[in-house]
Amino acid sequence: MMQTIENPVLNISDLQVRFQTNDGIVEAVRGVDVQVAAGECLGVVGESGSGKSQTFLAAMGLLASNATVTGRVEFHGQNLLDLTLRELNRIRGRRISMIFQDPLTALTPHLRIGVQMREVLQTHQRMSDHDARQCCLQWLQNVRIPEARHRLSQYPHELSGGMRQRVMIAMAMLCEPELLIADEPTTALDVTIQAEILDLMDELRRDHGTAVVLITHDMGVVARMCDRVQVMRQGEYVEQGSCEDVFYGARHPYTRMLLESVPRIRVDGEASTLDGGRPEEGGMTNPHQNEVLETPETSETPETPESSAAAQNPSIRGSDDPTGTLLRVRNLRVTFPVQSGWFSKRRELRAVDGIGFDLAAGETLGIVGESGSGKSTLARAILQLIEPTSGQVNWQGQELTVSTRQDLQAFRQDAQIVFQDPLASLDPSMTIGDSMAEPLKVFEPGLDRQQRTRRVADMMERVGLSHALINRYPHELSGGQNQRVGIARAMMSRPKLLICDEAVSALDVSIQAQILALLKDLQQEFGLSLIFISHDLSVVWEVSSRILVMYLGSVVELASRDDLFARPQHPYTRQLVSAVPVPDPQLERARSRIKLQGELASPMETGARLRFLPSRRSSLPPDYVPALDERYPDHFVAEHDPLESLLQP
Repeated sequence: MMQTIENPVLNISDLQVRFQTNDGIVEAVRGVDVQVAAGECLGVVGESGSGKSQTFLAAMGLLASNATVTGRVEFHGQNLLDLTLRELNRIRGRRISMIFQDPLTALTPHLRIGVQMREVLQTHQRMSDHDARQCCLQWLQNVRIPEARHRLSQYPHELSGGMRQRVMIAMAMLCEPELLIADEPTTALDVTIQAEILDLMDELRRDHGTAVVLITHDMGVVARMCDRVQVMRQGEYVEQGSCEDVFYGARHPYTRMLLESVPRIRVDGEASTLDGGRPEEGGMTNPHQNEVLETPETSETPETPESSAAAQNPSIRGSDDPTGTLLRVRNLRVTFPVQSGWFSKRRELRAVDGIGFDLAAGETLGIVGESGSGKSTLARAILQLIEPTSGQVNWQGQELTVSTRQDLQAFRQDAQIVFQDPLASLDPSMTIGDSMAEPLKVFEPGLDRQQRTRRVADMMERVGLSHALINRYPHELSGGQNQRVGIARAMMSRPKLLICDEAVSALDVSIQAQILALLKDLQQEFGLSLIFISHDLSVVWEVSSRILVMYLGSVVELASRDDLFARPQHPYTRQLVSAVPVPDPQLERARSRIKLQGELASPMETGARLRFLPSRRSSLPPDYVPALDERYPDHFVAEHDPLESLLQP
């Protein structure tokens, strides 16, 4: 029974949403009731396709033309479903804002970021161009976008997925709305930026009484932010209550399944910074946070200050798998010339700066780091989708950087990638079945249509997609369903190496758990090697053998999974680990994270990589890359100053 709220900001009653499709009528939302009070945060959770987004898109009047909506959606007592488009536009963007799930499709591709943001202020608040620009700049800085002034003149395609998401959040907050509907607002964000964004949203509702609806599959975020939770399944709410009641006393089997599917970092036999374990002998409790930390050690100063290939390429070993090394990367560099204006001087963007590692058959290497750290660029350079500036990429003894086009095509049958943005990587004019069959036409041309259809159906089943979706188009599927299509398509050629670039970031926890289990099964069955790129450290912990931490194109720490989480050494790694949300309301709200001085800088900034060496910054060249030191066996750490000297005052 839903708790009745007096004078709610939003009151949805008996809302029903139906879609007319080629396969018949789809009942997306079936008579739901929702109430949100001023200053309250309501969490709406459920699997992909359960109707979460459709409920609130209906409230905003943003459904497709084949939708039929009945019921009432009252905003301060006014039924939004009865308003004309002009009347609705006076409310949307000003008094009600929505952060959309997919920033690439929500932003206009041919307009600069600044133009799109200023349009909101000039439409709703009649601001001058100068004042609007200053307000936009301030909000881009609030959401921690490096070089915010420069971003205003860029187009959406020039920003990373995480940066586009932050732009969407800034746009939604420009007018300080009375109701903020956040649809997976932190899906594409790394944990430190996520923490900052959640702080901003919490401040907005606390200081301005903003009502917040948080649609998410991240139960850690729900535990931190939400006052009440409503669990949605197949268009209906199956459980609702206070955050504590749902987490500690879930009654519905579906709710319990969601909570059990959440990946939780556990380090056996060690004091984990996430578990709140007891400190080992010699450990210490940092006064700036509640987690237990090892006593920090000061990195030794290298004998020579100059940056070299050896600094980032020690003997970084893979696993001891007897099948040997499949992939060997040495001193890999990718640079881009950047020119901000017609008459400005060209500068060099060092996106990947001298990275090296080995990957064995059957091994999983996790790669983590904040948006803009070069993770995706590294993946594309390994696959030769972009040309490395220098360095070596060796695949089973073959040097790829000097390979012919024919050799590269053979390599790409063995090596596939699942991209971060599923909608941008799927052809919108092709059905799901045709998209998945395309790799078979290229790499196995001898298969007939019936054989291809069987292979497609089998793979769809393995990744949790209904065969009924085979004739649907990408825009007819949810974000999580499209992500599963991308994974299935990549696996069609049965590769030996699969690079997953945020491959499960858009998936709800139950499907995420299924996909991670699937990847483990495929790895065991075929000896598949994985490079798993993610900002979600809990997921990386779940799948990885070793973890590589990147900061501005270089490696700051590389260790086995358990070593990295049990005793993170580099301040940046410690900051990331401390920011991972814990799916437990009491623990999560009692924690305080490590906050370092400064923030993620731009790789264009002179000396940006010396952020963690302030004591020596003036004596080192601006392009110096901190050297890696083997602190423990197979545990490499970039040189840095002690943690205490880097904390915010």
